Amino acid sequence: MDDGSRTSGPQPGGPFPGGPRIRFVNLGSDRMAQAFQAAQGQPNWVVRIVVLTFLLVIGIPILLLLLVAGLAAAMVFMVLSTINWIMVRLGGSTPKDDGRRNVRVIKRD
Repeated sequence: MDDGSRTSGPQPGGPFPGGPRIRFVNLGSDRMAQAFQAAQGQPNWVVRIVVLTFLLVIGIPILLLLLVAGLAAAMVFMVLSTINWIMVRLGGSTPKDDGRRNVRVIKRD
């Protein structure tokens, strides 16, 4: 086991003055593990193609349908509001009881 603690010539205390150096951590495998985790975190080209295909085939049409539904709802609301406005203008005043029965109306001045 040559860990670089030996130098040329005699050393005080023998070849391992503080005892043998033991390395429990292999830095190369740690770097490899970090690189592997980084590679696993990145989507590969197959995943990117699948996501793009999903967006083109399903995602965009759904968004377009929602947009059309929103526009249709706005148009229906405007048409019904216009019809209501016309009916109120042409209908004139309402009858005195406004369609109520057995209700006592309290007039406040």
